[in-house]
Amino acid sequence: MKYEEIARANHRNGNNCSCSLFKAFADKLGMSEEEAARIAPAPRSEGGQCGGLLAGRKLLEMLKPEAVEEFEKRFLEQNGDNKCASLIMKRRLLGKNCNDLVGETADIIEAILQD
Repeated sequence: MKYEEIARANHRNGNNCSCSLFKAFADKLGMSEEEAARIAPAPRSEGGQCGGLLAGRKLLEMLKPEAVEEFEKRFLEQNGDNKCASLIMKRRLLGKNCNDLVGETADIIEAILQD
């Protein structure tokens, strides 16, 4: 199963955006999903920023620190914003939701890790 599918399933099962991504990439971190979830950043904990953005940033700080800027650039290019509330509103207008964002963010992280 792809990381995108795992992250989406985690989110559908009641995990927040950040935990969904951390649990999906737990194998890359060398820890269990439970351990990964415990270190995931709290959504909106930094000025209302999206949990997906915060999780991706922290994951890459741990796995590939030189790629954090590239991740943030791709995330902003794809989403046009980094604030949770405005992303939710914009995505609703497009018929998308947070689960879509979690999956798309997992794809960005996976692509960067493969570069």
